[in-house]
Amino acid sequence: MQTPTRKNPRDFVYVDELWEADAQWTSYFSGNRMWVYFDEYRAELSGDKDYSRIIIHTAHDKGWIFIRPLNEKNLVQNTLNQLQRPVSQAQLAALGFTPWQGEYN
Repeated sequence: MQTPTRKNPRDFVYVDELWEADAQWTSYFSGNRMWVYFDEYRAELSGDKDYSRIIIHTAHDKGWIFIRPLNEKNLVQNTLNQLQRPVSQAQLAALGFTPWQGEYN
């Protein structure tokens, strides 16, 4: 795993890359790629919830998300390691990702 980039005092980004997508997607970024983002948030404020997540963004404010509590970060990391390129929607569904559209926060 890469050294995380600190976005804020409690946010860490591990992966922020464009990956190859298979031909079954309806939208892509340039070069038939999708944005893969793996981060975590450490809750320190009252009412906040921590998480570890992978976001697959395919343009037009839609994609897939895999999110778990921070204490399940190893599961999230293992799920990321199972992704094969080119990434397919069938693969994401089989790994437990859920579709999202609009906001993914």
